Amino acid sequence: MTPPPGAVLAAKVTAAGALGFVPVVVHFRLFETLAKIGTAASSTEILQANNGERTEEEKAASPLCLKLVEDTLFVLSGQGLVDLISDNVFAPNAITHHWASQPSAPHGALHFTTEVLLASAFLMPKLQATQFAYPLADADTPYQHAFSLLGQKSLAQQHTYSIMEEIGRMDSFNIFMDGKFGSFGTLPERLQRFGYDLDAAIGGTESDVVMVDIGGGTGAALIELKAAYPHLPASSLVVQEFQTELQTLDSGITLQEWNFKTSPQPIRGALTYSLTHILHNNSDLEALKLLKKLVDAMEPYSRLLIHEFSKNSNYGNMHGTMVGLYAGRLRSREEWAAMAEVVGLKITFEVYPEAGEGLIEMMKVI
Repeated sequence: MTPPPGAVLAAKVTAAGALGFVPVVVHFRLFETLAKIGTAASSTEILQANNGERTEEEKAASPLCLKLVEDTLFVLSGQGLVDLISDNVFAPNAITHHWASQPSAPHGALHFTTEVLLASAFLMPKLQATQFAYPLADADTPYQHAFSLLGQKSLAQQHTYSIMEEIGRMDSFNIFMDGKFGSFGTLPERLQRFGYDLDAAIGGTESDVVMVDIGGGTGAALIELKAAYPHLPASSLVVQEFQTELQTLDSGITLQEWNFKTSPQPIRGALTYSLTHILHNNSDLEALKLLKKLVDAMEPYSRLLIHEFSKNSNYGNMHGTMVGLYAGRLRSREEWAAMAEVVGLKITFEVYPEAGEGLIEMMKVI
């Protein structure tokens, strides 16, 4: 039976209050505890098991009381993240187990209920303060506006990523970006499923650099590529990040610092350049600036691979996230084509799935 519209509406908009408890469950690893128990357990049993897993130092720094366990799990049962069996008795469900088995998932949950929730709360105040000027500008989003109104003026003047790095949130964010909330397959598997000829893309002899993964975090995608093509040397697989202290996941790839906002692309003529969930973090103007720097570095044989979610109703929440944090956006096929034309690129392959990352390949217009 379809619930009445009012009930659906209430469930959607009252979720905001529940999401505030997600950082609590992340901090105390309550879902991991419940998943390890594996069956229905009372709040008291969950608390005892959780305390048994924590060090004395952790318990002293973050004491966990029974009532907080009860309220946190009850509230999040309303979001379907855990099952409520009876009063203060909970059981893990498929989502609980997935959370516990996917190391990046809790970091993603923390990101969306920390940075994103903060930006969402300040979207309307930001619009009111600017007489509804829109689209928003890079580094002048609701996220920056929140810090401004909270009196943290120095943070309010920085880009979202710089703020996150200064307050110690980027390591967690990079873990999330490596695995996200779950995998749609490895990079080679996903491209093969699309019918993309990855062998041809990385098999050229024009350059020793096979792939440059821009904003690739700790290099998870390149490690997946190396697993499928183990003959590729570390020097041919380069992950670029703006952080200077980032460590890669594996010695079989190369880490290079690059801040695209302040310098040209340092690697010229690579076979492929890859952007995974990077352009949607940028306004059209900033995205075009990045694309132009890549065009300047590309040769006619070079390929640019863009991995982004399709702009469809499944990703309306993601679109709102990009607006609030970065003045970014998801883009349609027509928008990608228009951006390519502006910087002298052409679309040579494209797939826009309903769920998961799609693929847009671009090459230089000759």
